[in-house]
Amino acid sequence: MTRNVTAATCPTLNKNDLIVVGGAGGFIGGALIRYFHDQGFTRLRAVDKKPLYEWYQRTPGAESLCLDLSEWENCKRACAGATEVYNLAADMGGMGFIERFRIECMRSILINTHMTEAAYQAGADRFFFSS
Repeated sequence: MTRNVTAATCPTLNKNDLIVVGGAGGFIGGALIRYFHDQGFTRLRAVDKKPLYEWYQRTPGAESLCLDLSEWENCKRACAGATEVYNLAADMGGMGFIERFRIECMRSILINTHMTEAAYQAGADRFFFSS
C-alpha cells in the first residue's frame, strides 16, 4: 500500500499525538525532545541505546527508553502508536571511528531500515530521517 502525503494533505499534529525521537540521548535528539516539550506536546517517547545516566539531557514527562534500534523488535516497540517519528539514531563516532570501524558503522543501515518499516507499520503520518 502506498500513501502519498504532501504538504497539502499532511494531517495537523495535535498536542497529544505521540512523537518518537530515536537517538534522544544525543545532543541533537535530546534538544528535539526538549523543543517539542516546550511547544506543549504531551506524549513524547525518547529512545536511545545509551544508559539513561549517559544521556546529554532528559526531559521531564517524556517517556525515556533504553533500546538498541538496530534490533527489529525494539524498533516496533519504539514506534508503536506514533504519529511522528524522528530518527536521529546512528552508530557513530567521528571520522576516525568511521575509517577504522566500518563494519560497526553498517549497523546504522539496520537502524534506518528497521525504523522506517516500524514507523510505516505503526501508521505514523510522518517520518524524519537523519544520520
